[in-house]
Amino acid sequence: MKQGWVRDWDKDRQIFFATLRSKGHRAAKEAQAAFRRGLKVPLHASADATSAVKTQLTTTDVLTLPNGLANGNVWTPVTVTRDGGAVDGYAATGSLVEIAYVGIGGAPANPFDDDPFKATIENSSGDQDLLWGDLVQIIERRGGVAEVMARGMRGRIATDRLDGEPLLEVYIIDVGQGDGVLIRYPDGSHMLIDGGLARDKQMTGKNAADFVDWKFFSDYGSWRIDLDWMIASHSDADHYGGLKDLIDSGAAAATELDCLEVRVDKFGHPGLSRFPKAVHSDKLGPRKSTTPRPVFTRLMGDRADAEALVDGSGGDGLKISGWWRDFVKATLENDADTAFARLSLDQADAGARRLPDLAPAGSDYAIRVLGPVTLEHDGSPALPDLGDTGKNTNGHSVCLRLDYGKARLLMTGDLNSKSMEWLKECYGAGMDVWACDMAKACHHGSHDVSFSFLQAINAAATVISSGDNEGHAHPRPEIVAASALSGHRELSADGERVVTPLIYMTEIERSALLAAVNRIEITDHSAAGDSLTLLGKPVEAFSGSEFFSEENWDEYAELDDADAKKDFRKEVVEAGEDRLGAVEEAAGTLGTQATLYGRRPAGVVDIEYPRRSLRGLRMMESNVYGLVNVRTDGERVMCASKRDSGNRWTIHTFKARFGGT
Repeated sequence: MKQGWVRDWDKDRQIFFATLRSKGHRAAKEAQAAFRRGLKVPLHASADATSAVKTQLTTTDVLTLPNGLANGNVWTPVTVTRDGGAVDGYAATGSLVEIAYVGIGGAPANPFDDDPFKATIENSSGDQDLLWGDLVQIIERRGGVAEVMARGMRGRIATDRLDGEPLLEVYIIDVGQGDGVLIRYPDGSHMLIDGGLARDKQMTGKNAADFVDWKFFSDYGSWRIDLDWMIASHSDADHYGGLKDLIDSGAAAATELDCLEVRVDKFGHPGLSRFPKAVHSDKLGPRKSTTPRPVFTRLMGDRADAEALVDGSGGDGLKISGWWRDFVKATLENDADTAFARLSLDQADAGARRLPDLAPAGSDYAIRVLGPVTLEHDGSPALPDLGDTGKNTNGHSVCLRLDYGKARLLMTGDLNSKSMEWLKECYGAGMDVWACDMAKACHHGSHDVSFSFLQAINAAATVISSGDNEGHAHPRPEIVAASALSGHRELSADGERVVTPLIYMTEIERSALLAAVNRIEITDHSAAGDSLTLLGKPVEAFSGSEFFSEENWDEYAELDDADAKKDFRKEVVEAGEDRLGAVEEAAGTLGTQATLYGRRPAGVVDIEYPRRSLRGLRMMESNVYGLVNVRTDGERVMCASKRDSGNRWTIHTFKARFGGT
């Protein structure tokens, strides 16, 4: 049985470009989203347009195509699930796509052979690589080639590469300072863990909200983001800020998203919240002095409890505060059906290795909760006081282990040495539950980590979500070394090359193309239609091509004769030297200076407003996300990151080494 979606990519493309020409890019995206939301395809009782319509199919439906997409036929047999059960019928083939996945292209010769794990898609912009497990929407098959949509690109791919199965996919997103992880499970459900700082506090101006929006809008072709789980690992702004950008429709950040709506089925949190200083000096709520350690006793629970803590209507009258309250409130308001859940386990269950599983019943994968670990106080769960505010919020992060086949992937939040001591005490001899094939590193590569805890994790691959904030200096060199020394070691057959451990850093994986500004020209700045030119460097420092305007380049491109091009270039340069020389002379006479006023992050959450001369300024032309893709079929783990070229990948693979729970 094949899966399918309702998509009409031809009409979608026509609407985008028609709107782009008349109203611009933003309006074109809005028109696309509106078309997708309104698209309905009738499911007929038979392969006949005059037959009864049994139901209307929409872009959010997941369809079963018993015989796949009926290429060359007007009608495709379809089954869709409705409240009353399965509904069978026929739908127009031109409004459907068949879902497929990129398979492994033959058995890899050795661990360093990456060719089987990528496949070429050909399009008008040139060949680009898809990765093993990439979701592909088949529009039409033509012999051994399929017309497809994948990663927001339309192109052609060999059909013999589309024989794969859905994988467990983990996208560790480059969010600068903070964490952001999107997970797609083999059954098609999605979990988002953290989102990084709010966009307006990001060095790059991007966070997890942008990647998730791209995934659903451009890659899947949907108009809505559907998350089965959204999890804030803890109440630090560099983890939940990007989540608020995603779900707060009233925020200015929401206007940067292409999707029209975000559905969140369940919201997970660690319980420990932020309160006014009057409640407790560290703003973490009521604290009781008990033996052997003080505990925090007011942990947020389900949706009703979250509502009470937002408005102070609970029996204890307590009310959470600050940015954390704003985020919880936005999550409540975004979707009235979102269930809230405190994700933790008690000390007895940790010792007995009874790990809660968040996966739906009957799943072939598991989502194990490993932390935070609570203890009992007056019949209710409480969290031990580990020290100052940062030690507690970071240390009591939600920690999850994702199991699929023999593979284990670990999400560690911002654990620190104090919390690791507590966890080792709780798990005792059962610390082997933390062992994994891939670990999202603790706290961005902070030095405050226990080496023995890293040894228990024993990861074959470690991904450090490192930021740009030099005040933190993450990742610390000793932790990069410790991650390697404590990792699972595997060498090539000749013992000369390292297969594992692998250490990734999102900051290192990111790259940017910087370009010098030579001048800024502003046209029609007055009623007379004059142009205003601001110079970014002395005219004598210009190279010949830098004198060209956009119109000059258009004229130059139309010339076929080499001598004509040479003469034209000479004319443009001479005219440019005269015109810009006059601008430079006038600026010197009048004392004119071009000063740019900007806005940039400072520290973790602060903002600075620098002033810079245009002279010598560099601009970022393009940015390659420091995204690290981790995928597994339960037997093999692949880690891939994009190269600077933007259409090629660096790929490493190794065998998963676990079995059972």
